[in-house]
Amino acid sequence: MNIRDRAKNLKRTIRYFLLKGLVAAMTRLPVSTFPKLQRLFLKVFPLVFKSEIERARRLLPQEFQAQREKIIKGMTINQIATLLEVFFYDKLKTQIPHFVKIEGKRHLDRAIEEHGCFIILSAHFGNWEIIGYELARMGYPLHVVARPQAVNQMTQFINSFREKRGAKVIMGNNIIESLKLIKKKKVVGIVSDLNAREWGYQVDFFGRRASFYNAPVILADRGKVPLIPAFAERQKDGTQLIRFEEPVTWPENATMTEKIKAYVDRYEAAFRRRPDLWCWFHERYKHADLGRTE
Repeated sequence: MNIRDRAKNLKRTIRYFLLKGLVAAMTRLPVSTFPKLQRLFLKVFPLVFKSEIERARRLLPQEFQAQREKIIKGMTINQIATLLEVFFYDKLKTQIPHFVKIEGKRHLDRAIEEHGCFIILSAHFGNWEIIGYELARMGYPLHVVARPQAVNQMTQFINSFREKRGAKVIMGNNIIESLKLIKKKKVVGIVSDLNAREWGYQVDFFGRRASFYNAPVILADRGKVPLIPAFAERQKDGTQLIRFEEPVTWPENATMTEKIKAYVDRYEAAFRRRPDLWCWFHERYKHADLGRTE
């Protein structure tokens, strides 16, 4: 490991311990402190995540440039609120009964009736973690595919909140384990908006070539179950609206690239509807040329 990588790892480790200490202190506070904490974090976030915010400005598509600073500010606010909501979720649900509203549950019911289970496709958009919490609360036997964080302690820390709220985590052999669960009629959740680089396929994403994973397609095809997009949109009053959409479909003879583009189109539609809610700082296009074209 070179000096630069060591510095990155040290920075991430420091962030983990700071976050863990903050959470230990915050979870003892009443939910009424939420707005004050949000304002405090809004001052600190741009300092700690300066490079990520600058990257978001650079990567924001041309079609959003007229609203760039408004979107970047909204993205920052969303990141802070999402973090706090993960920690305060149980208290928020207790004190604000309408904190989460559900739209499109009929798609889940139809999938259960016709197939016995389904796959949830989400993204780092709005408060994506709450989707898993709510599905577990609704009684669905949910398992979520997760990728390790750069620091192992952070992986365990994040997963502890998921598991405490009823979602089991899949950390290895994701496709094989997911297919086993689908065969047992278990619901699987997957987030597939990150850069797949050489492990993905190249498709158009906001006018540029980007590499996306084929895992959602493989699970839907081999498991013969619906792939249902789900997005949690933050509302003006601070509540969450979770939209469960119609399943992603493609022709029987579609190529893998065409199938992946079908779910990427759903991402684009959601991000265009609320561009302030997606994490634009993801390095989405770097090494996209390493992805397969078919």
